Amino acid sequence: MSDALKVNSSQEETEEQVFARNCLTPENLSAAMLVSGNLLGTTPVTDVVYELKRQTAAINSGDMTRAEDMLVAQAHSLDTLFAQLASRALRAKHMEGLESYMRLALKAQNQARATLQTLGELKTPKQVAFVKQANIGNQVLVNNGIQEKPARTRKSKKAQNELLEVEHGERLDTRATGAAGGTDPAMATMGPKHRTTQHRG
Repeated sequence: MSDALKVNSSQEETEEQVFARNCLTPENLSAAMLVSGNLLGTTPVTDVVYELKRQTAAINSGDMTRAEDMLVAQAHSLDTLFAQLASRALRAKHMEGLESYMRLALKAQNQARATLQTLGELKTPKQVAFVKQANIGNQVLVNNGIQEKPARTRKSKKAQNELLEVEHGERLDTRATGAAGGTDPAMATMGPKHRTTQHRG
């Protein structure tokens, strides 16, 4: 197969725009990295691109087999890395080496855990619950006419009126002349002639 990739272009695009779009395609970027790192030997870059596009199309159609296999393989690799780093930490002769290797080992272990967690969420997606929220407010009655006083006010006013009654239905006469007190009999009520003729307003 030829190493030249067939790229669809339109009349509105320039040659530079077509080249940029071709280079920024995810499959092309990944293929370029794999080939330049000699990870695939002498495999042509076009074959790598077409294989990556086939896998991408499978995922877009809902087939997550490749993604699940990849996560499982990565989890195994990270677990192996954790074991090797932890082993080196235990064989370290100095505290600095032990701490460095154990720190890297625990990072690998945490990444393995996160990879398996992602795999679990991929296999069994979380159920998203859509809860309808109803805003129920108190009913407010607006009366533009005469406002009726609250019951508590009427009751308290009635209680105050009852305190001014000697007997049921009989109100106290606050204008009546009171008798002299028993403690000081001399302080008797003044007669009409001793009262002042001027009333204070």
